[in-house]
Amino acid sequence: MSRTTRQRSGLPALTRRIHFYAGLFIAPFIFIAALSGALYAIAPTLENLVYKDVLTVSAPEGGDTTEVPLASQIKAAQTSHPDMDVAQVWPSSKADEPTRVLLIDESLADNSELRSIFVDPYTGSVMGDEPSYSGLGELPLRHWISATHKNLHLGEVGELYSEIAASWLWVVALGGLFLWWRMARKRALTGLENKSGRRRKVLNLHGVAGTWLLVGMLGLSATGITWSVFAGGNVDRTITWLGGKAEPIETSLVAQPEAAEADPHAEHNHSGAAAAGGLTPAQISDQAATVLDTARAEGLTGQVRLFVPEDTDHAWQASERWVPWRLTSDAVSVNGETGEVVDRLPFSELPLFSKLTQWGIYIHMGIMFGLALQITLALVALGICAMVVMGYIMWWRRRPTKNGVAGVPGRADLTRTDWVIIAAVGIPVGLFLPLLGLSFAAMLVADRLLARRRKPATESAVESESDLNAGSNPDPEQEKEPQLA
Repeated sequence: MSRTTRQRSGLPALTRRIHFYAGLFIAPFIFIAALSGALYAIAPTLENLVYKDVLTVSAPEGGDTTEVPLASQIKAAQTSHPDMDVAQVWPSSKADEPTRVLLIDESLADNSELRSIFVDPYTGSVMGDEPSYSGLGELPLRHWISATHKNLHLGEVGELYSEIAASWLWVVALGGLFLWWRMARKRALTGLENKSGRRRKVLNLHGVAGTWLLVGMLGLSATGITWSVFAGGNVDRTITWLGGKAEPIETSLVAQPEAAEADPHAEHNHSGAAAAGGLTPAQISDQAATVLDTARAEGLTGQVRLFVPEDTDHAWQASERWVPWRLTSDAVSVNGETGEVVDRLPFSELPLFSKLTQWGIYIHMGIMFGLALQITLALVALGICAMVVMGYIMWWRRRPTKNGVAGVPGRADLTRTDWVIIAAVGIPVGLFLPLLGLSFAAMLVADRLLARRRKPATESAVESESDLNAGSNPDPEQEKEPQLA
């Protein structure tokens, strides 16, 4: 091997091998996350269809759309479960929308679960009730889909699978783009080449599809990381350090409380429920209408949520619900007895990071742009699944030879400069994304062990690979690909 070849950077070839390792060992996690994510994307629409009987109400015949007082609707919900305190009230805001009263049901598993009572605003009668979850009021079907996507119903241990998938997806996407660019820089990237050979055709389709899906993969990865266990905690701490978190809205009626750290995922992960100690059922039902009127006067539009205060020393909170085509969510706190505004939290005044986080959440969940977004996300997710399948097809068609291990491609040489670059990039990224860092380190160790076992018989093939790395041969199928022994 020439001196020039020995000194050439091995990073392009390492990128290819890491892409290969990730495709072989991480791809199953990505496939499961994408497949469940496709179902998760359309879950809001499925929920509307399955629970149509309680999520929609018909206006009375004769055209009389007069609603009974909100207090009467809340009392009807309280009467149906007199042993439960009211946590939130979602007043009807459209002609076909019922009022939803969320009660604290101690029989449910944790504080993210409430009992939703659906009330006909025209008659004041209870239409039905369902357990609901998260600040979005997910009903059982949607919650089951959400848990499948998040942790496969395995609890905290299961959340590690989705964190691995989210942490690696952007790496696989960008690495694949780099490899595709090296192969296709002399060809158009916008169409499929008419190539002979089944593996070449799959490779071409894999590269083109990955290029078109790149933005979606990066977006899903970034937003998914914010919900993860370890990396998500690092994101939270980084945003706090940068001053990107919003201050919580003031609710105290007697003194300034200690500032609590605002949680940008509160609507997704928690109910926001507060115990209604100190407020009687009559006070709650009577004050809710006053709070709603004040919120409307303050400019809150569309569907809103009213949060019952924890006691008489705190104010109610009212915020606009995240529903399709809503791009902002303003909030106010209101003294339930007097109707006076205690504090305001306009979305326009939130820090940029807080805005981006909330937009990212509701895009990832398929909410912000309704059915159009849900279909787009589902197609992207299914496209990712197809990419994984194509990757395994390519691996099977170039499966190991007697001189190779698992079909690992590429030469193994790395220079000192390569190692400096790997450390400079890999260490900080690995610390920020711990599961990515650990799995990458394992791949690197395995790669070095395989490199040490390389047989002299593969050296001539290595020379061909070095030509590919130099860009002299844009088509990796032109010659037999070398494999680590």
